[in-house]
Amino acid sequence: MTLEEIRQLALWLKEHHLAGAEMSSPGVHLTLKRGAPAVCVVTPVAAATVDDKVLRTTGLGRLLLTHPQQNQPFVAVGDQLSAGQLVAVLQVGDLLLPQRSPKAAKVVDIRVPCGTTVGYGEAFLGLEYPV
Repeated sequence: MTLEEIRQLALWLKEHHLAGAEMSSPGVHLTLKRGAPAVCVVTPVAAATVDDKVLRTTGLGRLLLTHPQQNQPFVAVGDQLSAGQLVAVLQVGDLLLPQRSPKAAKVVDIRVPCGTTVGYGEAFLGLEYPV
C-alpha cells in the first residue's frame, strides 16, 4: 500500500463522514480512525494458509456477492476459481473493495448472504483447494 493510497482512503473517510476503516493486504494491516490521535503501528499479518479452507473479508463493510448495478453473482457453489479472481466486493460508503481468491480453488459454499454487514476477517466463502 502506497502513501498516496493511504491519503486517498483518508480523503474518502472525510468526504463520506466515516469514523474509520481497516484495510489488509499480504503483510500489511492498516487502521484509519478520524479524530483519533495519530499513531503508526506496523504489524506483520500472517497470510492465509492453504489449510484455511475459507475466504475471509479484508475489512469491514457490506459484503456484496453481485455488483450493485448487475444481478449476476460473481461466483456460485461449484465454480472453479482462478488465482486473483473477483468473488465479491466489500462496500464501504461509495467505495467498493474487491475480494479476490488468493489461489485456484473450487467454491463449496457461500456462508454469508449478499448485503450482510461483515467485520474484518469474517469467513464468507468455503473453498476446496486442488491436491
